[in-house]
Amino acid sequence: MTITLRFSTSLASALLVTSMAIHASAADPPAPDRGAEPRKHSFSATIGLTPLYFGEAVGFTDGGGDYFSSADEPLLFGLSGDYMRSFGLVRAGVGLRYAYIQDTNSHWPRGWQTFAHELGIFGLFSLGGTTRSGVDIAATLGLGIGHSWVPNFDLYPPSWGGTGELLVSVAIPVNRVADFFLRSGMSVAFYMGNMTQEGEYPRPDAYLARAYFPFELGFRRRF
Repeated sequence: MTITLRFSTSLASALLVTSMAIHASAADPPAPDRGAEPRKHSFSATIGLTPLYFGEAVGFTDGGGDYFSSADEPLLFGLSGDYMRSFGLVRAGVGLRYAYIQDTNSHWPRGWQTFAHELGIFGLFSLGGTTRSGVDIAATLGLGIGHSWVPNFDLYPPSWGGTGELLVSVAIPVNRVADFFLRSGMSVAFYMGNMTQEGEYPRPDAYLARAYFPFELGFRRRF
């Protein structure tokens, strides 16, 4: 009788433990979806428009004299594409920039004229983080090289030079993998011209020095 009672008690205890384990297992949250894990790569594309452009160029025309040029009423249109790799709060990547600067001084006889074109490639270094609501905020330093075309100069124009930028970006999530992307800051550059000197009197080197404050918007894709 005693043996039977002990066996019945042990069996009841085992059944109770098993039942509790099954209930706890059913209450556990499901394993996280791998698709919800943070994505470490991103690509962003933006367009920008700003009148806050300040620059002056010195070059030479076939008339033989130094020629100074600046945009009296500038308007800059820009396109950008960036690839970034995230290492937590630190990100690194590469960016491509194109800018078209128009002088909108419409006074006769000039009218609207192209002041300059620029194309540059950047190495990008960024610090940033994500808020609880999923908004990503980052500050990015970019250093690179670029090439400029200044139509006003047909002899010894500015060409190759160094460029730098410091930008602050905000990425607002639209879905799991895409963000609405806004960016602003400051960009500077200095381009030198063809240093070949011809004729009896040497001329100073051509150059283009400029700074502008971009306002950009676009999208970012995470993968």
